[in-house]
Amino acid sequence: MKKMHKILCVLTALVLLAACDKDAEQGGMPAAGKTNFEVSLPAALETYAVEDPQAANAITPFYDNVTVYLADAGGNVTHYAWTDAEIKAKQKRFEQVTEPAQVLVIVNSGSVVLPTGTVPLSELTAAMMRSSVADQNQAARTLANEDAKGNAAGTYNSVQQVMLAGDQSVFTTETADDGHTLKKASVELSSIVSRFEIGTVKKGTGLDVLTIEAVYVNNFLNFNGGIYNSTVQNYDESTWPATFTPAWATDGYNAAVTSAAGTKVYAYQVFSGSVVPHIIYKVSGTVSAGYKLADGTGDADNPTSFTGKYITVKGFRENGTLLSSTMSHKIYKMGLENGGIEITPDKITDKPEKDKMDLIVGITIADWTTANVTPEI
Repeated sequence: MKKMHKILCVLTALVLLAACDKDAEQGGMPAAGKTNFEVSLPAALETYAVEDPQAANAITPFYDNVTVYLADAGGNVTHYAWTDAEIKAKQKRFEQVTEPAQVLVIVNSGSVVLPTGTVPLSELTAAMMRSSVADQNQAARTLANEDAKGNAAGTYNSVQQVMLAGDQSVFTTETADDGHTLKKASVELSSIVSRFEIGTVKKGTGLDVLTIEAVYVNNFLNFNGGIYNSTVQNYDESTWPATFTPAWATDGYNAAVTSAAGTKVYAYQVFSGSVVPHIIYKVSGTVSAGYKLADGTGDADNPTSFTGKYITVKGFRENGTLLSSTMSHKIYKMGLENGGIEITPDKITDKPEKDKMDLIVGITIADWTTANVTPEI
């Protein structure tokens, strides 16, 4: 990739694009003469309620807005918004422009105010860092009919409304219809977030009954700036609020969520990186005679009912390896196989995020890609 590729890695703050090698600066495409230029998008990505689980390579995005920046060799980018007709056609054509060094595309900017005109790439970087996690967890949107942007009728879940970004520095030469040179940039889009799809839990030895009351996601970046440029929501056992916020980060129990294939999931999008989210289940149930919960609830001779207790998942393993960070454009799946995550009484606490109580779960991963992950107890 070229010089702009390296800066775009910083811009997304998520390792959205792979090769960020300084040596790649040597291959930058020089500015050329005037040409017709066309940017095209994929129709689908390649790779406050429960949602459908998503399969790898099968997420069709909702296109709310599209912005393209043409980058020159000097590190400046020029802003162009797409019309509804261009979004519907999934392409934008420029007549007789200087061939850019690179093309950057941003879809679904949300609350971010993107810079207009011609600006240094650093200004675009700063704007992208203000993308909020709330923007990546929008309520479902339903269209009764196809809209002017070509979005088909149907319901679009939060995962279909996240910010997407991509770049291209290799252009193909196409057959022109006006005698001019025509270059084309085909841009592949990727999500700037990772997605967690959460299933259920099941009773293990020492529990007669185990029922989910609510699910929460905690320990996540509030903005797309990385750990050094974003605040982190991380309630602990002493600061856990009576009413958990934000609303998108919690769900009440829903019977439609099971571990059977194709059933619903509790789903959350978070910014990727070294801040790995925690998943908390609020549970009720019955502890078997002779067993006790972590806080001592239980009786040697009789089953004991409990309510308002917690299971906190603070880590994940993929294929046996503990995750130290998450990746953008990946779906992490947990508790969606084998009846759910098996829980024993000692993993159930009186408060969430209990100090010195860790539960690590196995997961699987797919590209917008999916991966099953497992909690390790």
